[in-house]
Amino acid sequence: MIDLQYFGDIILYLKFTQNTNVKISPYKNYQRSLKLNRMRLMGANGPLLLTVPLEGGRDQQAALKDLRISYAEPWQRIHWRGIHDNYRKAPWFDDYAPGLEELFRKQEKFLYDLNLKTTEWVLKRLKLNVDFLTENKNKREEVLATTQEESERIVPENWPVYQQVFSERHGFAPNLGILDLLLCEGPLAVQYLKKLQQQ
Repeated sequence: MIDLQYFGDIILYLKFTQNTNVKISPYKNYQRSLKLNRMRLMGANGPLLLTVPLEGGRDQQAALKDLRISYAEPWQRIHWRGIHDNYRKAPWFDDYAPGLEELFRKQEKFLYDLNLKTTEWVLKRLKLNVDFLTENKNKREEVLATTQEESERIVPENWPVYQQVFSERHGFAPNLGILDLLLCEGPLAVQYLKKLQQQ
């Protein structure tokens, strides 16, 4: 079972290179520790954490499919500006920027739908064909146990290095959000994931 994340970490996309059929659950209860509404990037001043605000706060126990996104603040504009300002010098930014900006113009009601759309958008750019199998509400079989906590236990010790926008200032930062890898490596991002698989 894989928990879809908001432009999830690189380690999540490593799982997509290993499995063409992935089971997802819209019925699982939200847990703050899963970080499903947070994207981790690197900015000029260090780590950049972009969080999608939720109606009712982050401590609610609703099913994932029922988590409503809050638009009380202009978080989409803030996130896009954060990506633009910190990644506009990345080699592949100009290629992916129009499609990315379009994603930030759409107002999804639910976090689950936003995470599914951002994941599908990235998979298309990586040219990875993945079929999502939605868990049956009344039959909870777990095919892949890949929650965020479990992913953290399988992080490789030696990460292959790729050139990041701020690597000269901050050094190489492993396992950032997938957008960091995609904007820096472009079509070679999938080759990086395959190399990571061998670690």
